[in-house]
Amino acid sequence: MQITIFAVVITVSLGLSITGFSKAADKLAKLKEKPAAADYVLANGKIYTVNEKQPWAEAVAVKGKEIVYVGDNADAEAFVGEGTERINLEGRLMLPGFVESHIHIGMGAGTTSGVILESTDSLEEVIEKVKEYAEANPDKKTIFGASYSAFLFDEKGPKKEILDEIVPDRPVYLMDHTIHSVWVNSKAYKVAGITKDTPNPPGGEYVKNENGELSGSIKGGPAHLPVLVATEAITSEGIMNSLPVLLEGMSEFGYTTAIDMGAPFATEAIFDSYVAMDKAGKLPLRLSVTHYINNEKMAKDAAEKLEANDKRWHTEHVWFDTLKITIDSVIENQKAAVLKPYLSTGDRGSLYLGPDAMKKVVLDTAKKGYGITVHTIGDRAVRETLNAAEALRKAGFKNTRFSTTHSQMVDPADRPRYKQLNVTAQATGNWAVPIKSYIEHLGQERNDRVQFPFRSWADDGVNIAFGADWPATPGGFEHGVNPFNNMYSAMHRRAPAHIREELGTYDAALPPVDQVLTLEECVAAYTIGGARMLGIEDQVGSIEVGKKADLILLSQNLFEIDPEEIPKTKVLGTMFDGKIVHDVLYNLGDSELVDLDEVGDGATGLCQHSEDYHKKSKCVSIEILTRLLQTVGTG
Repeated sequence: MQITIFAVVITVSLGLSITGFSKAADKLAKLKEKPAAADYVLANGKIYTVNEKQPWAEAVAVKGKEIVYVGDNADAEAFVGEGTERINLEGRLMLPGFVESHIHIGMGAGTTSGVILESTDSLEEVIEKVKEYAEANPDKKTIFGASYSAFLFDEKGPKKEILDEIVPDRPVYLMDHTIHSVWVNSKAYKVAGITKDTPNPPGGEYVKNENGELSGSIKGGPAHLPVLVATEAITSEGIMNSLPVLLEGMSEFGYTTAIDMGAPFATEAIFDSYVAMDKAGKLPLRLSVTHYINNEKMAKDAAEKLEANDKRWHTEHVWFDTLKITIDSVIENQKAAVLKPYLSTGDRGSLYLGPDAMKKVVLDTAKKGYGITVHTIGDRAVRETLNAAEALRKAGFKNTRFSTTHSQMVDPADRPRYKQLNVTAQATGNWAVPIKSYIEHLGQERNDRVQFPFRSWADDGVNIAFGADWPATPGGFEHGVNPFNNMYSAMHRRAPAHIREELGTYDAALPPVDQVLTLEECVAAYTIGGARMLGIEDQVGSIEVGKKADLILLSQNLFEIDPEEIPKTKVLGTMFDGKIVHDVLYNLGDSELVDLDEVGDGATGLCQHSEDYHKKSKCVSIEILTRLLQTVGTG
């Protein structure tokens, strides 16, 4: 009996000794395996990762340009070492950096280089602004302006005589807020060589008055862009002056990736600037740039030019890998290609490329390994584009990136084709609101049935990506590019109250009212959805170990507040590629902020000016921000 007890004691003691030794060995191994110290450990946050396997976390560690840890606060301590910057998020919401899936940065810089018009300006205000600008700039070769409301005029458009009276000796070229129609004077026609006998190009129109003379209204890019080039309305110098300010403004809205959908002017100067800024370490986001075409002549060698651009302008954060095809115009000028005629004009709009040319350029581009995105407003444009996508898939290109941008009017019969053909639906939340003039052009039934089928896409599992299409959007930089305004509109199909006038809408929801997205789906559309559209979802779009350290910190928790408060959200900090490029709390990185009112059309953002200047510029000063945080809290 004693022997048995002794044996048990020895066995138990030996087991305990082995267990203790094992634990000690584990601790020693962990000490040896302690990860390298991170550059940043951001802890005590509410971190929404957009990663289905780990949707929420408390802490993130960043080393170099990558995320090296996502998890709880306790385990994040292992990444703290000498030189680690520890940031206490104090319970604030952190998200992946936003992806702007449709913007024209270079074009936007150009449109802010002349007289600044706003979508809320009356006709009298537009005339007065143009007159004052012309008088103040006597050496300007051409008087250029942008963003007057397309709803100021009926389908006949504006009259040249009004501009002739105030500026008779120089060309005047004014873009409406859609950038798809312009108002010019007689001198602009003369300089461009446009007469009443000039034929309309496919997709464009030199509008005539009742006497058969040129009226002053030009509809569609194929018609007005040659006039833009001939009058030299936008200069490279003006673009270069605006670019750095615009890019910093993108950081202030939390964008760390964007796709520049192209510009029809000063392209080499724009691309050179992107590359130079990146090589100098001054580009605050990664930028995919498209090669832009809008007619069959441009389509013939589009794939080759895209390839040449990719070789010429390619850096770590700048690259060409997408062809942008504009196939129709907009409802505002009745040039969007629709299946049934407009009630106001009796025609069906125009397609810039025929079916055969469209399919050929899509296949040519895919053969070179590049993606395709197509501007589609009308339901006929959507159908023809999906037909091209179908031809692409049948040709064996199953994984070539393909998207429709805007994706505004989608016939119910075409909605399932998005998922079937692996097509991304790119759209703008602020556009999914009621516009009275659309009813005049489309009729009530069609207006209420076919626009922006968000819920159908989401339920089908279609990839959705959000982008503003600035400057071709109402609301200017401040309200049009603001992601929180766009989220709200997509969640309600109704615009936030404070920007309804600027968007040309009213207090109502756009039918079908059930075609809305959830907050989670809106966040995804601004993060992983955009990343998938660009084909870089393995690098950005969610907060995961191994992905790029693109992070943003918000002033309030979108998931805890009343949805009506979402548009009031501010971005307090932006990290791009492990570098803090925007910060108003911790005095880290680039905390010198700019007044975006200089960008144009009421463009504002966070700034460091006094409260008096705040009243003038609408930018959010540190003093105002502090009071904002005291009001909404830090959760």
